[in-house]
Amino acid sequence: MVEKTSISEIRKTVEQLCAFGQKVAGTEAEVQAADYLHDSLVSFGFSRVEKQPFDVHGWNPVSCIVEMKKPVEKEIEAALFPYCKTENVEGPLAVISCEENGSSSIGKGLIAFSEWGLDDYLSPRMTYFRAARLGYEGLIVAAQDEGDLLKVVVLASGGLLKIPVVCVTKEEGARLLDMMEEGEVIMGVRTDVEVSSGSTSYNVVGILEGDGTSNHEIVVGAHYDSWFQGAADNCAPAASVLELARIFNHQAKAGKPPKRTIRFIFYGAEESGSNDFYFWLNGSKAYVRDNPETVARTAAVLSLDSTGYPAPAKNYIYATADLFDYAKSIKVDLERVLPLLYLDPPSYGSDHWFFELAGAPTIYGVAFRSPLYHTQKDDPDHLDFEAVHFYAEFMKEALSFFAEAEILPIDVFLPLKRFEQIILRYSKMDGNSFDLGPLLAKMKALLKQESAIRKILTIAQKTGSRELSSKVNHFLLNTANKFNQTIGFATRPLETYNSDYLYRFELIADYIYLTNSIQNLRNIPIAAIDLESVKRIEQQADNPYNWIYLHEPLAKLDEEHQRIRKDIEDLLEQLSGMMDSISEDIGNLVQN
Repeated sequence: MVEKTSISEIRKTVEQLCAFGQKVAGTEAEVQAADYLHDSLVSFGFSRVEKQPFDVHGWNPVSCIVEMKKPVEKEIEAALFPYCKTENVEGPLAVISCEENGSSSIGKGLIAFSEWGLDDYLSPRMTYFRAARLGYEGLIVAAQDEGDLLKVVVLASGGLLKIPVVCVTKEEGARLLDMMEEGEVIMGVRTDVEVSSGSTSYNVVGILEGDGTSNHEIVVGAHYDSWFQGAADNCAPAASVLELARIFNHQAKAGKPPKRTIRFIFYGAEESGSNDFYFWLNGSKAYVRDNPETVARTAAVLSLDSTGYPAPAKNYIYATADLFDYAKSIKVDLERVLPLLYLDPPSYGSDHWFFELAGAPTIYGVAFRSPLYHTQKDDPDHLDFEAVHFYAEFMKEALSFFAEAEILPIDVFLPLKRFEQIILRYSKMDGNSFDLGPLLAKMKALLKQESAIRKILTIAQKTGSRELSSKVNHFLLNTANKFNQTIGFATRPLETYNSDYLYRFELIADYIYLTNSIQNLRNIPIAAIDLESVKRIEQQADNPYNWIYLHEPLAKLDEEHQRIRKDIEDLLEQLSGMMDSISEDIGNLVQN
C-alpha cells in the first residue's frame, strides 16, 4: 500500500514554482524551475535524473506599457500577448468586430479595439488577423471574464505577430467603449521583447527502476512552464508528479521497488516555443522524438494539466478507449471526492498527445474551463488545493496499479467496437463508392474472439504464470498501440479540441463532397467543350460565348480527386492489414 500524497509537500512545491514567476519557454525563469525539479529528484535519492535539452524559439516579454493620450493621460494595466515584437505605436482607438462577418474599416494610423469573443483561442486570433490585414497599428482586446483579469493566449500565426496585441480588463474595455462614444480616444502601446530562435528548454526526467520482472514502463508527467505564475496551469500538476516521485521512490528505498520502471517527466515549453503548427507541446514532442525505445515500452501514460481551478471549472478524466473502463473504476480515498466527467479518447491539448499518437495507452486529468486560465490570478491564493490533492491521489492509485499489475488493464475490444461503429457510419453514407464490407467482416470476426481472450486473461490472473502474463501483456499493449495510432483530429463538427479513432476516414466524406462538386461543375454547359477547342477559343477576341474559365480548375480538381481516392484505398489496405495482424496475434495467443 503506497502512502498518501502530502498536500503540504504539494503546496510547498506549488509556491516555489510560482515564485519563479512567468516561466516562458527558453527563459531564465523556466530554467530555474527545471533546476529546482531536477535538484528535488536528486534530494529524494533518485539515482537516475536527466535534464534533456531541446531547441525552442525563445520569447521573453520585458515590458508592456499601454497609455491613454486623449481625452486624459493615464497608464492602463495590460498584458502582452505572446510572440509580439518590440514596438512603439500610437493612434486613435477604433472598434473592430471580433466576428468574421462584422464590419470593420481600413485601419491605417489607428489602433483597433475588440472584445474577446466567445472562443478562448479562435476569437482573438481571427480579430488579430483582421486587424493586421486592414492595416491597424495595434490591437487592444478586452478580457472575456468579469473582474480585474488580464488574459493571454498564443495567436498561432507561424511567427512573430505583425502588430502588438495587448489585453486589458473587461471593465477597462467597457470604459474605453464609453469614451469612444463621447469622442476621440488616442492610445499608445510600447513593448520591449527579447526574441531568440536558438533558445533551449529542458525535459527533467526522474527514472525509478523496476525490479526486472517486466520490461514495460510507466510514464507520469506534467509540464512546468507557464504564463503568469501558473498555479493551476501548471505548477500544481508538476508538484503532484513530484510528490508521486517522492513517495514511490521512498517505497523503493524501503525495499519495495515497482515491478515496472516508472519515468517521472517534467516537460518544458508546453505553452509555446515553436513556429510550427504545434507551437505548444514542444517538450513532450521532443521527448517522444528523442526516446523512441522507451516510448515503445510504455504501457501507460498518466498526464496532468491545469488541476486545481475552482468552480465553475469542471474536472475531467480522458482515457484512450483501451483504458476507459479502468479509468472509471479508480476510487480515491479522500473526504472530498470530485465529480468527474469521463471522455475518450484524450484530445490534443496537453503533453500526453504525442505519446498517444505513438500508440501509448493514456489517462489524462484536467480541469477546464476557468475564468482564471492564463491570467495573473492563476496563483496559489486562488488555487483549490483539495482538488489538486484529489487528482494527485487519483494518479497515485492508477500508478500503483500499473506499476504492480500482473495483467495490464487494457481492454482491446472497446476500441474495436468503436472502429466498427465508425466503419458502419461511413459504409452507410450516401454516395460512398468504397466497399467497406470486407473490413466490417474482419471486424466482426475479431469481436467474436472476445470470450476466448477474456478466458485467457482469467487463466493468467489465476495461475500467476509469468510466461503467460508476459505474452498476454505483450498482446494487449501491441494491439492497443495499433488502435491508438489511428487517433487524430476530427474536423466534423469543427471544434477546437476534438479527436477520434480512424479520423482519416473523413477523407471518404471529402471524396463524396468533391465528387458531387465536380459533377455539378461539369453540368455547366461550357464544361462540355473539349480542351483543344477551349485553348483555341480562349485566344479569339470575338469569342461569342458567355465564358467561364473553369477547365483548368476542373483539371486540378480531377487530379485532387484521384489523389484522395488513392489515399483512401491505401488507408483501407493498411487497416485491413492491421486487422489481419491482430487476428494472427489472437490465433497465436489462443493456440499457446
